[in-house]
This record gives sequence, structure tokens and C-alpha cells, in this order.
Amino acid sequence: MNTQTSAASSIALRVATAMYQMGIEGLPRNYELVYEAYSGTNPELTKEFVALGKNKTQRALDELGRKYVPHQHEETHLAKTNDRMRTQMTTFMSLVEEEKSSLTDYSKIISEASRTFASDGEVDQEALNRSIQQLSEATEKQASKSEAMIAEASEQAAQLDGVKADIEKFERMKFVDPLTGLANRRSFNKAAARIYANPELPMMCGLAYAEIDDFKRICEADDKGTGDFAVRHVGHLFKTATQAGDLVAHLDGNRFAFLINTSDEAEIMRVVDRLRVAAGAKPLIHPKTGRSIGHATLSIGIVMSPVAEGAGQLMSHAEKAMGTSSRDGGDRVTFYSNTEHAGTTTGWMIYKP
Repeated sequence: MNTQTSAASSIALRVATAMYQMGIEGLPRNYELVYEAYSGTNPELTKEFVALGKNKTQRALDELGRKYVPHQHEETHLAKTNDRMRTQMTTFMSLVEEEKSSLTDYSKIISEASRTFASDGEVDQEALNRSIQQLSEATEKQASKSEAMIAEASEQAAQLDGVKADIEKFERMKFVDPLTGLANRRSFNKAAARIYANPELPMMCGLAYAEIDDFKRICEADDKGTGDFAVRHVGHLFKTATQAGDLVAHLDGNRFAFLINTSDEAEIMRVVDRLRVAAGAKPLIHPKTGRSIGHATLSIGIVMSPVAEGAGQLMSHAEKAMGTSSRDGGDRVTFYSNTEHAGTTTGWMIYKP
């Protein structure tokens, strides 16, 4: 039996059993949430799921679901799209029926005119003129209605293109963080899971977790909006410093994640140094007061993919390394490694600026 398939089946069985034992309703959105919590690919979700306690209400589950599996809570958008499409189709069908009725009337006038023109007897000049006038007016009216129909059909096509564009945009936005425009946690989780799609041969890359130092002070500088401004500011600087092929994501609060496609630890450090320089390149200027809040510094933790056995463990190592950087005063990098380095504790390589 394929090891990966067996593991997935095992998790699925645990999820089904756990949902039954906890009295969680078997809704698709609940199943995916519990599956994500039990699979270990998202340690933050697992912690928050456990923190809900033994009796998990549907309201609490949905609140957690909107954060970690938002695609399962898109009914409102889909319902609006469905209503919009229904309106479009109703309008279009009305136009078709109107055109059909108009063509039927036009056909009757043509038939009457044809009988007048086809008469073998003496031609009634008055009747002939009347038929010509009726046919001319009907033709002009039908042409006008046909033009209106074409215009309405074009408008309907434009509306349908708009619906299609909205759906495509909505699909893209599932993976975009609205605050920074970077990849969101959902996008990051999918990318991290792909690293170990083949457990025997994981992708060679490095994962870096970073958080903005002294964030509480920044948030309290004026008002709570300052924290969002700082995250957007740093996120923009990260975006300009990230190379093609690397992923930068805003996880939540003041935390970011980077997946860097290289197996060279020295190259990872060069990339991280570039990100640290970028974050501190421009001072944080409060958007309302114009006052400088200072330059952003980062606490960073790094781990290479071969060190971990799966995405959950990889994230856990990166978060622990980031926590070490923060506890040591911030503005530094901690590298989690499975090899010894001279003068350091086995399993850790501490890099400081």
C-alpha cells in the first residue's frame, strides 16, 4: 500500500472519529477544518482548535473556519453571483420572447402584403399603397427593434463578462492577503504542503518565519490603525525585495513567512539579509501625523526542508527559531539546523547581525 495514501486514510479515520466523539456536525466545512487541524500542516490552527475546548459550538467552529478555510464560507458571494446570473438570464429570455413576438407580427404584415401583391385581378391602387405603407413602417419598426435587441444582447454579454471577471477575481483573492497584497496563510499552507508531496524526496528549499520587533509599541504609537499601516509598509518592502520563484506570505498580525527555493544555506542567509535590509530601508512614518515611528527590525527563524519530516514540523522548527531570535532581543536571525556548528549547541546555528 502506498505510504502517503495510507497516512491520508489514517487521518481521515481520525477526523471522522473525532467529529463523532466531539459531537461536531458532519458538514463539509467542519470536516475540512478538523482535517486541517489533525493533519498537522497548520500548527496555529491546531492550537486554536484545541483551545476551543471539549464542547465546540458551530459558531466557534465557523469563526475559526473563516480564518483558516475561508473558501468553505463563501456562500454569500456565490449566492450573490447566482442571483445576478438569474437576473441576467431572466432579462435575456424576456428580450428573446419580445423579439419572437415582434417577428410574428412582422411575419403577418408581410403575409398580408404578399396577398395584395399576388392578386391576379384589377389592382386596387389604394390597397396597394396601404400595403406598401404598412410594410415600410413594419420593416422600419422591426429594424429598430432588431438594433435595440443587438444593443441589449451586447449589454448582456458585457454583464456576463463582468460576472466571469468577478468570479475569476474572487478565485484569485482566495490566496491573497487583503492587508498587504502578499500571499495569505491559505496560499502559504498549500505551498508548504507541496514541499512534502513526495515524502521520500522533499523539495529542497528554506523556510523563514519573521515578525516585526517591538510591534506592541508600534501599535500603541497613536491608534490601532498604526499596526496595520506598519504591516502594509513592511509587506510592500518585502514585495520589492523578493525574487521571482520565492514566496512571501503574510500569516497574521506582525508575522510573515518566506519559502526560498535553494538548498544552499549561505544563499538563504543572503536572501534573509536582503529582506532585513529592505524592512529597515525606509522609516515608518505615521500616515496621519507624519511623525516617524522608527525603522522596522525583524526577528527571524530559518529551517531547511530536509531537516523536517513534513510541513507541520517544518513550520514548528521555523517558529521556534523565530521565537529564539525574539527572546534574544530581536533584530537577529536564528538558523535551525540538524548539523553541529563550532561553538554552538547541537541542532542550532545562531546568526546575529
